[in-house]
Amino acid sequence: MSHEFEAVQKAKQESAKGAELTDETFEEIVKGMEETIVLPTQKHQPQIILCPVGLVGSGKTTVIKLLSARLGLVRISGDEIRRQLQLKGYNLLRTLEIADSLAKKYIDLGYSIGIDSDCAGNGKDLVRANTEGHPDIRIIWIHIQAPEPLILERLRIRHQPSDNAEHHPILRDADHAIANYLRRKPLHEHLDFPFLYTFDTSRDDLAKQIDEAVEMIEKIK
Repeated sequence: MSHEFEAVQKAKQESAKGAELTDETFEEIVKGMEETIVLPTQKHQPQIILCPVGLVGSGKTTVIKLLSARLGLVRISGDEIRRQLQLKGYNLLRTLEIADSLAKKYIDLGYSIGIDSDCAGNGKDLVRANTEGHPDIRIIWIHIQAPEPLILERLRIRHQPSDNAEHHPILRDADHAIANYLRRKPLHEHLDFPFLYTFDTSRDDLAKQIDEAVEMIEKIK
């Protein structure tokens, strides 16, 4: 059994827990997510889709939030969609479909989007689906990484038992989070993406890295 197949099967098992999301409740979730999305005052030109590749704990959300704010992107977060589904007792099987619906709406409206999920996985399908009919959209791939010891430390701290902890919508505790990281790690060992920029979130100059990435992205015409 390949690492990729095993990781996919594990993810499906976790995602299937909860009530089934009907088409009617699907639309309710989409509308609820739309209410949480912050639209930029100006639309980025040219229209872009920012696609991060990075494992859990690498710092994707931190980077995408900062870049989305600087570049005027609509941020679409897989974790936030999953969190809403879990809060309402639904399974997570239609998470990508919800993200796709949101992305399509805002792309059709002329907005650029930042995908706050690992595009090395199902995110590739999201990108592919939403560039059809939009030949002028620029796809920008960025790599977000950190040394493994730091990622494991982050996961242990982030997922330790606490009444006030804001846990990942799938990862229940530190052991589960680390197991998820180790399952997906082989999928990131032979990446073949045209990365415009690589972030190292272990460094203490993230603001400088954001500035450098923004400068490179803004040069794209």
